[in-house]
Amino acid sequence: MGRTEKRLLGKNAATIIETMKKAYCDEMRIFHYFWYVGINMEGIGLITYAAALKTQATGELLHGELLANRISELGDRAPSDPGEWKQYSTIGPLDPAKHLTLRAALDRALEFEGKAVENYNGLAKKALELGDFVTYNLATTILADEVKDEQHTEDILKSLEVK
Repeated sequence: MGRTEKRLLGKNAATIIETMKKAYCDEMRIFHYFWYVGINMEGIGLITYAAALKTQATGELLHGELLANRISELGDRAPSDPGEWKQYSTIGPLDPAKHLTLRAALDRALEFEGKAVENYNGLAKKALELGDFVTYNLATTILADEVKDEQHTEDILKSLEVK
């Protein structure tokens, strides 16, 4: 962390770092979820949606990279151990092997996309409150992606209904 940012954030940097570590861990776990399901999907989803899930996975990985870079800028490191990811994560149990049909995969994805929207909204508010405008900008950028992803998942789920 540069000296000016150190002076501006002071001990508030630790609060921002801890919040971003949780978001990072969520992103890494969600990356794994989408990637695993995209590779192992069963049924009609294998033909229609598996590739889209792998694309979604790379988006989550990019979010993780952005967070890890910001954590590093603030003088810390993102958790490296997948065991820590589960410990820090806010999304609860996540066993992708239990969600290999299209409906099950998207229902579960909708849950953690909603959680991501809540979390990034909270990170943006906290960063703004603490005067960390760099993290605020990062949080709102990722938040916009997550809002779009949640809406896209809702739209796909609606279109699965037989009319």
